[in-house]
Amino acid sequence: MRDVFREETWQSHAPEGYECPFCDMASGEFRYPGNLCEPGDLIYSDELVLAFIASHGFDPEPGHVLVTPRQHYELLYELPDDVAARIMLVTRDMAVAIKKAWNPDGVTTRQHNEPAGSQHVWHYHQHVLPRWTDDGLYFTPKRPIVPPAVRARKAAELRAVL
Repeated sequence: MRDVFREETWQSHAPEGYECPFCDMASGEFRYPGNLCEPGDLIYSDELVLAFIASHGFDPEPGHVLVTPRQHYELLYELPDDVAARIMLVTRDMAVAIKKAWNPDGVTTRQHNEPAGSQHVWHYHQHVLPRWTDDGLYFTPKRPIVPPAVRARKAAELRAVL
């Protein structure tokens, strides 16, 4: 399935002269003065990915984890299979670590692509967030059920592209 997208080129949303904070973190050099990442944030590192505490938090527990590729990829659409798979495995491990260390009621993972998808750092990253009952992180009410005929049409549209 992935071969369909290998030749695709995606528009970058990074501004001219972008100093990527996650590439800076991956290099260990911390050259960019605007980078909020600190060496002490690092939890895990291997040849493909990093996991570290995010500089911005959500109440009631200010800590959450970001899992990001070591190499610069801006969007989910660009990730090579080995990197995507490693990100998922490390995301799972970070979720388990959060559950054991902080004892939240649950864990949420989420990831954003492009400005309309709420991305604001132009380097792919997966959020791993501890969650507590009624923590208010999501305020969106449940949506109505999508009729089966609409779901079938949407599935057919995606199958046609794959």
